[in-house]
Amino acid sequence: MESSLKGLERLMARCREQGLPLRLGTSSTEDSTGRELFPGQPLDPLLAAVLRRVGDARMAELVLHALEGAHGMVAINKMLRERAEAPFPSCLVFGQVASLAYRFALVPGLADSRGLQPVVFIDDHIEKEVLPVASNLDRFFDAYARSIESVAQGNTQSPDAWDDMDFPRFEPERIAQDTALVEMLRAGRFDGLVTRDEESQRWMRRVLGL
Repeated sequence: MESSLKGLERLMARCREQGLPLRLGTSSTEDSTGRELFPGQPLDPLLAAVLRRVGDARMAELVLHALEGAHGMVAINKMLRERAEAPFPSCLVFGQVASLAYRFALVPGLADSRGLQPVVFIDDHIEKEVLPVASNLDRFFDAYARSIESVAQGNTQSPDAWDDMDFPRFEPERIAQDTALVEMLRAGRFDGLVTRDEESQRWMRRVLGL
C-alpha cells in the first residue's frame, strides 16, 4: 500500500512548502495489516502502511498517534471506549488536531472490498459532532492537503493564514469531491454515526448538494 499513499505525499509536500509543522516519527518495520487492535475490527491496510512509513507524526495541525505506548492508538481508543459514548465503540481514532479534542477516526465496519475504511471527524466535546470526511485514509490526507493549498493559492499573507479549524467543518464542497464517500452517504452507510443536530444535518445536505 505504500506506493498508493499519494495523499500523504501531497500533505507532507504542502507542509514543507508552506513552512507548516512537519515532524515524522520512527517508522515501524512491523506489518500490522489486518491486526485486530479490538475484537472484530481489523487494522486498515492504509493505516498500517502509514505507520510503516512515518510512524507517529505531526503534519500541520494534524497529529498521528503511534500504535502502542501511553499515548498510542491502543491506549487512547481503550480510554475512549470505556466512556461508552458513541461513536467510539465503532471507530478507531488515529489522530487529532494538536491540543484540541477534534479527533479523526476510521470506521472498520464500513470497510470496502479491499479493507479500506472511511474517515470521520469527531468533535469530542460535551455536544458531540460526527461528520464523514473521506472514503479512505489517503483521500483524507489529500483533502487536508488541498485545504492548505486553497489558502496558499489565494492568499499572499503568511502561512499562518491557513486555519486548521476550517477543515472539514467549513469545507463541505471539498468533501463532496470524494465521489466514493458521497455514494456511501446516499446509500445510508453512515446512518447512526452522523450526529442529528441541525448544524451537522445542514453540512450533510451541502455535501450531498441538496
